[in-house]
Amino acid sequence: MPDLTDIIEWLGEDRSLALGGLLIGALFGAFAQRSRFCLRAAVVEVARGQLGAKLSVWLLAFSAAIIVTQLLHLTGRFDTANVRQLASQGSLSGALIGGLMFGTGMILARGCSSRLLVLAANGNLRA
Repeated sequence: MPDLTDIIEWLGEDRSLALGGLLIGALFGAFAQRSRFCLRAAVVEVARGQLGAKLSVWLLAFSAAIIVTQLLHLTGRFDTANVRQLASQGSLSGALIGGLMFGTGMILARGCSSRLLVLAANGNLRA
């Protein structure tokens, strides 16, 4: 399997970044459209006392992200010392206020950003 530096040297930094973004965006778009992935819908489902498909899709995506990140860290392919968000000090109040603002925006927009992006790409004028 070729190393990432080989691909960057072969394509150049700009093209490899564009190709990586295109691949990740296409994969996310396909999976988000098929699964109807939406954090807001999962939260509403739990608030109504229903444990259904929307919550299970969100939990699957969240757990897959955690497992893959931990595996990459354990195998030494992901160095957390260089992660900007982990290197700086944060505050609990800032995280709580930011989370509340983001959640309020999702409720007012009647959807999370990922779901609204998929709806807009499908031509939904509500998004």
